[in-house]
Amino acid sequence: MDKALGYLGLASRAGKLKLGAEDCAKELGRCQHGLLAAASDIGANTLRQAEAMCAGRDTVLLHTPYTKWELARAVGRGAPVALALVCDEGLARAFSAAVEMEREQEERV
Repeated sequence: MDKALGYLGLASRAGKLKLGAEDCAKELGRCQHGLLAAASDIGANTLRQAEAMCAGRDTVLLHTPYTKWELARAVGRGAPVALALVCDEGLARAFSAAVEMEREQEERV
């Protein structure tokens, strides 16, 4: 598992992660400086819903290179995960930076 997915797993174990559109939408009101991670194979309707959730909030929507199943495995879930809300500023920053590093490494190859 790469470093970014490790941060997602850490957020889950720390209780700082919400999964799925419904739970993420509920938590967004309480979560300051959050990061909403979207799977690479997210559906168009769910993506529009995620964009609407983040609009006007201090929450960043991050399109990840990971599929729903890769996100699910990272957090120990047996069902696909389209959206994951990281509600810890430090973990959100670390996850985002690790995703960017992963993208840069892929571009070099």
